[in-house]
Amino acid sequence: MKFSIDKDHIINEFQSLAAVADKKQTLPILSNILIRCEEDKVKLLSTDLEVELEIIVEGANIESVGETTIPAKKAADIIRELPDGEVSFSLNEDNSKLTVKSSSGRYNLSTIPGSDFPDFDVVKSDVVFDISSAQLLELFQKTSFAMANQDWRHYLNGCLLEKASESLNMVATDAHRLAIYKSKLNSEGDFSGIIPRKTSIELMKILPKEEIDIQFYVNANNIVFMSKKFTFKSKLVDGNYPNYNQVVPEGDGTSIIVNRKDLISTLSRVSVLTSEKFKGVKLKSEGGILEVSAHNPDQESAEEKLNVEGDSGAFDIAFNVNYLKEVLNIVEDEKITLISFGNDKSALVKSNDPNQTLVLMPLLL
Repeated sequence: MKFSIDKDHIINEFQSLAAVADKKQTLPILSNILIRCEEDKVKLLSTDLEVELEIIVEGANIESVGETTIPAKKAADIIRELPDGEVSFSLNEDNSKLTVKSSSGRYNLSTIPGSDFPDFDVVKSDVVFDISSAQLLELFQKTSFAMANQDWRHYLNGCLLEKASESLNMVATDAHRLAIYKSKLNSEGDFSGIIPRKTSIELMKILPKEEIDIQFYVNANNIVFMSKKFTFKSKLVDGNYPNYNQVVPEGDGTSIIVNRKDLISTLSRVSVLTSEKFKGVKLKSEGGILEVSAHNPDQESAEEKLNVEGDSGAFDIAFNVNYLKEVLNIVEDEKITLISFGNDKSALVKSNDPNQTLVLMPLLL
């Protein structure tokens, strides 16, 4: 096996593949990238048996075909540090080492035979959906910040993707905040599945900035995303997602309208003196002024005031400052509306986007 290719064509690909490969090294080959050099293209593959990423690399000058696997992290680190220009890959005669050459030097990496690489078997669905990469990326970007991380409620460690009628919804929550984003998908067939946290994060990295067509299908256990350049397979989280609609408050609440960036800046300053444990900030409005305050067990305190529009008085609620800032950062509007239904009930953060729902649970300080 021997081929050469420009560094720019593989640097991001190797970073993505290394991120997918198993870092726990339960099986040595799961920490490797499979390189399969064919007559007209080069395929790169990595998996941790929960997720599999296959990337087709174009623009390679192929001299001889073959396959092998090399350590994912070492290969990605080497390629990242190489000078710009052509990089060549060649397997030695006994298949024990792969030599990576650049204008600055050569690197010999140990290999494991490609024939030992595990298959990631997925039952293909008869129903395949089409979506643009921009639309899919938007769904993840507007919600994934609210995913849980290593929560014992494993079904929260990911994003719920569901299709009902012509609405494609993405939902994420860690029980402290909830993000829902809705999009259109004019296709037959409904489905529901929880996409794991790792899949969500890595898919956001590899979805291209330019708009391309993505196909995907969902079965009982897996979801598969496909484009001309990559195939991303993932197991779904086994479990039932909670009824998120029950968490979204309804009815009349007390609302204030505030400049989003001004509020973020204020929160950043006030948060310096919050309690390390709870990170609580209090928001209280009166007569068109919002008082943002914090205190900690050392009897230190901070207080700032902002001009607001909306209801005077009755707005009095506390939040974890980090959760509030994350929700505010996901909105792009100049002004946002905060709606409180009581200091012990979930609150709404409203933007001008009708497809977006953001819910924040209060703190009882």
